[in-house]
Formats: sequence, structure tokens, C-alpha cells
Amino acid sequence: MTSRLRDGVVEMWDRHVRYRELYRQLDQVRAGLKARMAWLDDLTEEEAAEMLRGLSECMDAIETASSDAPERPGGAR
Repeated sequence: MTSRLRDGVVEMWDRHVRYRELYRQLDQVRAGLKARMAWLDDLTEEEAAEMLRGLSECMDAIETASSDAPERPGGAR
């Protein structure tokens, strides 16, 4: 086997191993997210609507509070 061909095969194998590890990590993140979000499936439509209203109110309050904050030097709030 030529050196260039061998180097190409080694490079492809390393890439395969690296991507395999990334996909394994991605699968773990997906499983964790699915487990943390499973309780959402048990909500009734009324409960979900109430949560969304509360979230919307919270976001509005944050926007109001941030717009009321005094300007800091340098343009940052």
C-alpha cells in the first residue's frame, strides 16, 4: 500500500471514529432532553395554555425592566 493511500485510509478512519463519538454524545444529549421534557406530554391543553400565558407575562416584565434600566457608559445596559 502506498504511503499516500495509507494516510488517506488512516484519515478516513480517524474521521469515522471522531464522528461516531460526536453522534454518541448527540444521542446522549437527545435522551437527556427527552427525559427532562417528558412531563410536558402529561400537561392538559389548559395547563399548557396557562404556562404559556405565564411565560409571556414573565418575558414582558423582563423587557420592561430592561428598558427601564439606566444606560451604562459604553452603550451597555
